[in-house]
Amino acid sequence: MGSRAYDLWWGSVLRLTTVGHKALDRVSGGRLGRRFPGGQTVVWITTLGRKSGEWRRNPLLAVHEDGDPAKPWLVTGSNAGQASVPGWVFNVRAHDRGTLEVDGTIANVRFEEAHGDDRERLFAQLVETWSAYAMYEQNAGREIPVFRVIPVD
Repeated sequence: MGSRAYDLWWGSVLRLTTVGHKALDRVSGGRLGRRFPGGQTVVWITTLGRKSGEWRRNPLLAVHEDGDPAKPWLVTGSNAGQASVPGWVFNVRAHDRGTLEVDGTIANVRFEEAHGDDRERLFAQLVETWSAYAMYEQNAGREIPVFRVIPVD
């Protein structure tokens, strides 16, 4: 669990995947890379850096709460099962406002972290969509944070 070798391997894979996804998004004007292999939805969140004060844009897998498009999106700070929490999680904990981009549409949002039984229920929904999340949590040796992404005016 949370071994250094695992973190080095998946950290490298995750960074390369993210860099490639960002390049594909930029080159295609956002038309490609809207789905992950397997069909999961890729959303882009933009968060304010808690230290830098700069806006950061990151691709994440997401599902609607309870599978209902009228409910908020759910995202998780899995970091591919690494022991370290991804930087965007610290950003939204410090500043809960940002944007969400889905299929080229951008909305202002608020990030709300789930806790306790609520978090367990939402994490189970994420695992149903992407079973690797269960493995990620085991390998990370930490509870993976789950956030609702709630539209605001």
